[in-house]
Amino acid sequence: MTGGLGAAIEKSGITIKDLASRAKYHPDAIYKAVRGNRRVPPDAKLALSKASILIGIEIAHMETGYSGLFQYTEGDRHPQTMLRRVEKEDYEADEAMRGLGWRTIDKNHADDLTEEDRIALRTAGKELIDRIKADLGLVIEWEERYRLGLMDYLLDGKEKTRERLAADSRVRAQI
Repeated sequence: MTGGLGAAIEKSGITIKDLASRAKYHPDAIYKAVRGNRRVPPDAKLALSKASILIGIEIAHMETGYSGLFQYTEGDRHPQTMLRRVEKEDYEADEAMRGLGWRTIDKNHADDLTEEDRIALRTAGKELIDRIKADLGLVIEWEERYRLGLMDYLLDGKEKTRERLAADSRVRAQI
């Protein structure tokens, strides 16, 4: 995500006072983290991440440094555009992975790979990363736009989310 924590908070539409309340911190602590004068307090990270998927992704980026993975896609963010991007990246990743099972079947270490193997695996790996980024971008857009409860799935996992949805009478018929 470009713009850091401040941009994530701004795009989420949640006030710093509200975030501070959720994290049980004084707003000044959050302001300092936004300005880069301090790190996000360790025990506040989960509460802030639960507030908005955008904030959670930015915190993940700050903690890991994986800017190529945890980034907010700028530009046309219409869900249809994002969906087409996912389909494109999915196709490209599938094509890059075609035949890799046979290429690696008897190779257990880096020394076992030929240069051609390395190129094929590196290409497939890059395509997989692009697919993951596109998938994550679509999930972020759906969550921010439609408030689908996908944060619950990220935080709790499949079974707890399914149980919670099953308890909701509006959703019960769809499960």
